[in-house]
Amino acid sequence: MAEDFTDEFADADLKDARRSRRLGRVASAMAKSPAASITAASGGWSETMAAYRLLNCEKFAPKALIAPHGVATADRCAGHACVAVCQDTTELDFTHMKATQGLGPLNDEHRRGFYLHSSYVVSEPGLPLGLLDADIVLRDDETFRSTATRKQRPTEDKESQRWVNGYGKALELARQLPDCEVFSISDREGDIYEVYQAWLLADGGPRAEWIIRANQDRALVNVADGDPAMLCAALREAPVLGGVEFDVRARKGTKKVKGSTVATSRSARTVRQVVRAMKISPRPPHRKGTKLPAVSFWAVLAEETDPPAGEEPIRWLLLTSKEVTTLEDARRILSLYLRRWDIEVFHRVLKTGCRVESIQLKTGEAVMNAVMIYAVIAWRILYLTHLGRQCPDLPCGCVFEEAEWKSACAVVKRPKDAGEPSLSEFIAIIGKLGGHLGRKSDGAPGPQSIWQGLARVRDFACAWHAFYGG
Repeated sequence: MAEDFTDEFADADLKDARRSRRLGRVASAMAKSPAASITAASGGWSETMAAYRLLNCEKFAPKALIAPHGVATADRCAGHACVAVCQDTTELDFTHMKATQGLGPLNDEHRRGFYLHSSYVVSEPGLPLGLLDADIVLRDDETFRSTATRKQRPTEDKESQRWVNGYGKALELARQLPDCEVFSISDREGDIYEVYQAWLLADGGPRAEWIIRANQDRALVNVADGDPAMLCAALREAPVLGGVEFDVRARKGTKKVKGSTVATSRSARTVRQVVRAMKISPRPPHRKGTKLPAVSFWAVLAEETDPPAGEEPIRWLLLTSKEVTTLEDARRILSLYLRRWDIEVFHRVLKTGCRVESIQLKTGEAVMNAVMIYAVIAWRILYLTHLGRQCPDLPCGCVFEEAEWKSACAVVKRPKDAGEPSLSEFIAIIGKLGGHLGRKSDGAPGPQSIWQGLARVRDFACAWHAFYGG
């Protein structure tokens, strides 16, 4: 592609200038065939060996590979009034890679791999801006077995500290960009009191706001006589701000009930929710050797009023540092929280589009290095998907090489006298090559058809260069 990965990996501190230059070349090759093996993507013996030497190098930590992209992501955020830093952790399972050494236990000590905790940034309308940070969580076998002492360990020694660190990254971005409103968005795992404490103690400058889906029914303090002392009961008696209405698709899935997995289903329907909000002061939890400060923030409850018989109501209980006193305030909090779905899509592209769980390398460290590079590639696939929608009239040559768009247009038999296609038109061509049918009811191509189409475009461009030179 014309706009390669040089800028996303520029100035990477890999302890050797030659190594840093090689990173850009290796990443660009991997990006052109995201679903291919590293050998196939490299395109030759010497290029393959260079890629393996880089990935197996022990002179730098995996985070060094993605640090320049984090800087570029922050720069892109500067052009937006509001951004959402979505946090989530995904499991990367390499159990089937028996020869790979240096992996840790997952939820079972017989399953091997590691976890990737991403801080993925999108604009309020949903444009993917990149990864602010990414952490590898590698479990130690001995620590994994000593779960009996987990509650006695301080938070900073637990895996849950990653959510606090993630908020810290969002806070750094807010301080760096005082004119940009920054929200840290987390699902239930991020419902940790130390996050609230970090927000409270960061007073005195621009602060990142946060929205977290509640994981537990917290006890409240400063409760008047006769008022409910627990969060959920108090919210159900809070004033109604109004209602929201939206459509959902049918869905089948599973959930955990008392340690067992049970099947669930949801019918397609129009959901009507009643929205309530109130300011709360949860009771600080006990932490051995320290006393946590009291914190006050807002809670928003959106609950379906008339679910179909036999189905659980769709219900969201969100906690937020942002003041919520009107229905408009609550709608915005709900809308921003739903941006968290974007990081789910990002992780799916990373695992399915870039096939990172199929990486075959000798050490866990090398695999982690490759995952960091592929994480940037996965973001760019999503960026291209959205860019074609938000900047449809941009000439495709601003993003793609001439050989890429000319060869692809020839394959789909686009008239030669039609000239250079717009970005949205070429994205549609890529989607068609990746299996998108392009009917009116199909909408714009999604990430899956884009990554499959990009692989074919790369092959067409190689043939174009071979026939016409250059």
